[in-house]
Amino acid sequence: MIDIELPIYWTQEFKTKNNKTVLVGMNWYRNAFYHAQNSMKKEFSALVADQLESDVVPNQFRLNISLYYKNASCDGANIVALVEKFVLDALQENNVITNDNVKYHMGTTWSVIEQDKENPRCLINVSEVK
Repeated sequence: MIDIELPIYWTQEFKTKNNKTVLVGMNWYRNAFYHAQNSMKKEFSALVADQLESDVVPNQFRLNISLYYKNASCDGANIVALVEKFVLDALQENNVITNDNVKYHMGTTWSVIEQDKENPRCLINVSEVK
């Protein structure tokens, strides 16, 4: 089993103007400039890599994502969809999983846990299917 914690807010840094903090989600991602998309993905991939040990999941696996939100009006499905994508790509990139296709990734479940204004985040659990 692998446990990963990721924030649900990301700060885009600019050299010439004020930084911008955004909610991590598909709504922002689909409209963002590709440089910002790539920066976010790289940062989240690094966050995942930093939390990995020498774990390898050679077989089928499932993800379970627990969402701790800041604002009750956020759309959990939009957040979880992007977090899931980033985590799966990072796990494959770091050779923790063989592939994130349907032969190996047997599904993702997610649930809203509670409001946490101080530390809004997603807790991701990767478990092998036996």
